[in-house]
Amino acid sequence: MTPSFTEQEILTILADNYQLTGSLKALAGYCDQNLLLTAQSGARYIVKVANSEEKLTELAMQNAAMAHLTAQSLAVPCAIDNSAQESITQVADEQGNQFFFRVLSYLEGNFYADSAASSHNANLWQSLGQFIAQIDKALSDFTHPGVYRYFDWDLAHGFAICQEKKHLLSSEQQHQVHYFLSIYQTQTMPILAQCRQGVIHNDANDYNLLINNSDQPSAITGLIDFGDMVYSHVINELAITCAYALMGQDAPITALTEIVSAYHQHYPLTDVELEVLFSLIALRLCVSVCNSAKAIKEQPDNEYLLISVKPAWQLLAQLQRENPFALLTQLRLACGLSADAGKSKQDIIAYRKKHLGKTLSLSYQQPLKIVRGQGAYLYDEQGNGYLDMVNNVCHVGHCHPKVVAAGQAQMAHLNTNTRFLHDNIVNYAEKLLATMPEELSVCMLVNSGSEANELAFRLAKNYTQGSELLVVDGAYHGNTNACIEASPYKFDGPGGLGAQDYVHTVELPDPYRGKYQGNTVENAKRYADSVAETLANIAKQGKKPSAFICESLQGVAGQIIMPDGYLSQVYRHVRAAGGVCIADEVQVGFGRVGSHMWAFETQNVVPDIVTLGKPIGNGHPMAAVITTQAIADAFVNGMEYFNTFGGNPVSCAIGASVLDVIKEEDLQQHALTTGNYFIEQLRQVQNEFDLIGDVRGLGLFIGVELVEDRATKQPATEKTGQLVEFFKEQQILLSTEGRFYNILKIKPPLAFNQADADKFIQVLRQGLAALS
Repeated sequence: MTPSFTEQEILTILADNYQLTGSLKALAGYCDQNLLLTAQSGARYIVKVANSEEKLTELAMQNAAMAHLTAQSLAVPCAIDNSAQESITQVADEQGNQFFFRVLSYLEGNFYADSAASSHNANLWQSLGQFIAQIDKALSDFTHPGVYRYFDWDLAHGFAICQEKKHLLSSEQQHQVHYFLSIYQTQTMPILAQCRQGVIHNDANDYNLLINNSDQPSAITGLIDFGDMVYSHVINELAITCAYALMGQDAPITALTEIVSAYHQHYPLTDVELEVLFSLIALRLCVSVCNSAKAIKEQPDNEYLLISVKPAWQLLAQLQRENPFALLTQLRLACGLSADAGKSKQDIIAYRKKHLGKTLSLSYQQPLKIVRGQGAYLYDEQGNGYLDMVNNVCHVGHCHPKVVAAGQAQMAHLNTNTRFLHDNIVNYAEKLLATMPEELSVCMLVNSGSEANELAFRLAKNYTQGSELLVVDGAYHGNTNACIEASPYKFDGPGGLGAQDYVHTVELPDPYRGKYQGNTVENAKRYADSVAETLANIAKQGKKPSAFICESLQGVAGQIIMPDGYLSQVYRHVRAAGGVCIADEVQVGFGRVGSHMWAFETQNVVPDIVTLGKPIGNGHPMAAVITTQAIADAFVNGMEYFNTFGGNPVSCAIGASVLDVIKEEDLQQHALTTGNYFIEQLRQVQNEFDLIGDVRGLGLFIGVELVEDRATKQPATEKTGQLVEFFKEQQILLSTEGRFYNILKIKPPLAFNQADADKFIQVLRQGLAALS
């Protein structure tokens, strides 16, 4: 119950219990009755009559905390004792309702809220950081039974509060809040227990902070209202302070840096506290907008409610444009800490060379140390962001919160092998098979694309009883023995021993540089006829094919888009000869081509076996073989097939979340739209620079081939390498493909967008101009 004493009743209580007389002025109060008393002596006091729900122990805690801070010369109110030498007086209204009555000393000063955001400056922010640090440091040895309570505005409960109320927001607002809740759930919650705990003020907002001057503020002069005090994570204090101080600022990160560095100087933050600060600031803002949503729903015409919450939404939008790790690095440097607490690049390189094998290669002349990833970007140890144009492994974006959360949640429950029954493997297989043609109805889960291809070879041999394998020139299918033997890119490359007797290399169907040039029906037939000739030669030797394996789009061979109709004709030839057709979708599946979920669909075929890897787990090691019931049944020959980790509950939870994200975020359509836009822009650049011989691609699978001469198609290998290094200097990560390493490989995470494409195009023009 909110108290409603008359002024005369208040004056009577003051005279009887505090020997104070004077005039009263009502002040704003949420659920308490607050008044300003100007005594006859000229002294001023704050009179507070607490809501009847307020507990005596909590009010006593507030008084004790204020006394504790006052004793350390910090500018906070303190409770005035009554004539019985007690800081709290119990009073009753005319109906007999009981309330707790207090008189607090008055602090001179202006409210932080009364100053314009444009007047806030480095001196004020530094003073704020210092003052809050002094408050927290002084409270570090304070304790009281009243602080150990459940309180809605304790950030420890912020995630639950937002989950409970976010449905009251608009769809767009829910999406924005969900973004920050995902960061909190996946990156903050797992390490929050490492943060210090203690008593905090918990509400250093702009109406509780006092400043020296409202026109040109330069210092914090006091802190009032201790009603939200609670025992919580100490870093929550700084997060709440920053959440309010940053609202309305054009450059909030500048303000944040000043506040945090000053705080750290007077009460050092731990590494983990700095790590979670960004997320906690955003969480406080999310709690504010979610709590306000109910009032707005109840009073939709109340413009004040909409206006009051507007700065919080604006700040959330500003923070959403920031990368948390890049910001963390800025804060560490501002606090005088090293950006990276790990090993130096030189030490890591030296150890790799000595202990990890000399064949373990590194990208770029000056290797990068990458420590974080988010969306389409990777971040080095200094917090520099690099647009990732080649990492098709993290398919839906680096560290996608939903994928991370799925793995974290399942790992906390169970991870074991498939000899036990578990829902995840069945649910995932059902979800994955639903994306495939009906004939492909059996799913076998493994750990890598290499393992998937090796299993596919075994399946093919068991089903066909054939021994011969047909592979496409320039192809790469993995790093196991069987996969190396199926990869001309390896066995015909440096250190290779050539094709094994059972392996038959067929012509690479390359419309730009191949034997038959141009994407025509006739050329598709010519390339397919070469496969038929190979099959005829195999038959003459009295042998039988087991399989034809082909990437649905040629990757390492040069980002090749095969002529339309090539696979459909080849598949007919192979099946007529008794072999099966394997589509390697390890690099190109899961909607990357945009027009279809699977790249083999662009050739209007249904393979007998499909192998999946890389993007399937967004960086988690998993893969799959999808095949027909007949081929799977032929594999049942008495020998058990068992895979310790393939299909484990954690992998299946992660794989299912990847499929969910592709669907929920419409990433297949995004790949199509963004890819079409990007390819169009690349072709415009091609018209400007003769160095680009060809631009080809489907969706976000794109190749840009560089040549010294468009007529002779002489590969511009050296210039391609120089261009890749130039892109790296501009913080864009690229790689090369093809036999001559003259093709820019473009296979970014599907989080890549049109703004990223524009950024790439701008740098490409600069790089090509420099090379010209």
